[in-house]
Amino acid sequence: MRVTFYTLGCKVNQNETGALAQLFEENGYTVVSNEEGADVYIVNSCTVTNFGDQKSRKWLRRAKRENPGAVTVLTGCYPQAFPDEAAEIAEADVVTGSGNRHAILTDVQKVLNGEEERVVDIRPHEKGERFEELPMDKFAEHTRAFVKVEDGCNNFCTYCIIPYARGRVRSMPLNAAVEQARGLAAEGYREIVINGIEISSWGWEWKDGSCLRQLLASLCE
Repeated sequence: MRVTFYTLGCKVNQNETGALAQLFEENGYTVVSNEEGADVYIVNSCTVTNFGDQKSRKWLRRAKRENPGAVTVLTGCYPQAFPDEAAEIAEADVVTGSGNRHAILTDVQKVLNGEEERVVDIRPHEKGERFEELPMDKFAEHTRAFVKVEDGCNNFCTYCIIPYARGRVRSMPLNAAVEQARGLAAEGYREIVINGIEISSWGWEWKDGSCLRQLLASLCE
């Protein structure tokens, strides 16, 4: 089976697409470029602007038109922020949000196997939910690796949709971040870039004084 990805938006989205691609590869799929034919087409969407939503819909329409037998997937911030609207997009065989990313593989498999004609699996973010780890240890840049350590935002600024698209602050536990960094260092990576949606809020939800400075110090050690 061949799978291709189209990513819109921020570095976190790009990081998550890389992790999803690795997840699919580990389960027997071959990741190909957008120019090649595939069995599964996945768009990891952004909804910060209307242009992002339009690009996602346009890409899905083209993928379905040129590859009517393929499974098309809409995932990410757009369906999370606008679940009813996203669920109505007929060109998407699978629709998921920005959480529970591991379920995409199962949802795709259900459609490929004929168990379901279509899957809409947008799960609302909940207060107190845990950080979802998406491990990744293969990067195109062989000296630089990326680690997502935080998701969500609690600021709810009037002009910003991010808290609705990403939920509240959720942080990767310190020991998990250190363990992942240690593994990447052992693989030969010389630089680690940490990212998140509102990274300065790392550790905020634990109310124990954890802060970004503590995370950075531990990673540097």
